[in-house]
Amino acid sequence: MRVVMVSLAALMALSAPASAETLAESMVSAIEGNPTLAAQRQRLNATREALPQALSAALPQVSISGSASAVDRDSDNPLLDTDRSETWSANANVSQLLFGSGRVLASTRAARAQVAGAVADYELAQQTLLLDVTRAYADVRQNQAILAARQTNVSNLTRLLEFAQAQFDAGVVTRTDVAQAQARLAQARTQYVQAQGLYAAAVQAYQRLVGRPPADLVAPLPAAGLPRDLASALEQAEDTSPLLISAIAATRQADANVDVAAAQGRVNVTLEAGAGMGADFNDDLSETTNDSVGVRVSVPLFQGGLIRSRTRAQRALRAASNLDLAATQRTVQESVTNAWTGLASARAAVDSAREQVEAAELAYEGVTLEQETGLRSTIEVLDQETDLLNARIALAQAERDLVVAERQLLAAVGVLSVQAGGGGLIENQDGLRGR
Repeated sequence: MRVVMVSLAALMALSAPASAETLAESMVSAIEGNPTLAAQRQRLNATREALPQALSAALPQVSISGSASAVDRDSDNPLLDTDRSETWSANANVSQLLFGSGRVLASTRAARAQVAGAVADYELAQQTLLLDVTRAYADVRQNQAILAARQTNVSNLTRLLEFAQAQFDAGVVTRTDVAQAQARLAQARTQYVQAQGLYAAAVQAYQRLVGRPPADLVAPLPAAGLPRDLASALEQAEDTSPLLISAIAATRQADANVDVAAAQGRVNVTLEAGAGMGADFNDDLSETTNDSVGVRVSVPLFQGGLIRSRTRAQRALRAASNLDLAATQRTVQESVTNAWTGLASARAAVDSAREQVEAAELAYEGVTLEQETGLRSTIEVLDQETDLLNARIALAQAERDLVVAERQLLAAVGVLSVQAGGGGLIENQDGLRGR
């Protein structure tokens, strides 16, 4: 037992810095330093570049080029031999799309929808991280409470064993009573060591998400901004759920992609202008210049059915996106409903668990006093100790489930964020360029 206590003390020393820590502070640390979310943020930044890329087709295209060459012709026929010539040339070209049959507008709409979907995906990843941090935070507190309950259980059973041994020595009870107390104490010590392992795993899960070991984690405040009822939760989710926003953006992008594909087979009108000059390095009088300006009209007449095939493919993808949106609506409705009922169950479980602990503590005190007067047997006291332990563990589980259930509902609706005044603010460094 002494080895167990030393191991637990070492674990607590490594995982619990001196200062207390709130759930909001843990969330802020996770958002600022979690590598998974940082990778998602970089993917969002890459997706934002789709809009300037789409708009570039409507802007002037300017290019310059230059070349220099040397030609030396040798031949067996002296008449064909020529002097070595060294020439240079430079050209500048400008083109401006005048009419693209809606291709640029469609590409821009597709890019905007793509960016909106990426933003929704990032918000979903952020809220998923916050919910995972909540679970890890609550798991650490739960395992701490279970460790404390099992430690108290070991202490109580140690006293019961000493009391049973004293009664046996006095000839009041039999050897069976002592053996029962010894068996329960050995079981309690085993469960205490197992609880240590679960606590260590919870600490590692927390550190993986937040980036540091947990400090003295304080009890989270009740979540703010919870919907009043299920109907308002479902209505709010229609506007704020990142899953729905992403699915709607996907349908808009698919619709724009149909127009992009169809525009490939339509008229394109481009204004083109160019200027060039060239000369011989050895002859200053050989310099020549040429300027050109014109309008180019192109119409694809026949490409083997490629454009029509691409258009049909994009229409099929648009239909699939609409079906995906319908499926996502059902998924969000299910998630919100389950989260709402889960929260109601968690609240009821906490109330019941608290009543159970109060009753079990009172019963344990009574049974212990009655044992001292000879009205209760050792096994009855041992059973009541087990009931008290189970009640305390059930309360720790219920309190953990309530903390998670509140944030689960906020995440299902799509509004889970760091609670104001909870220990830190997250600076928004990701302006939505081009949105």
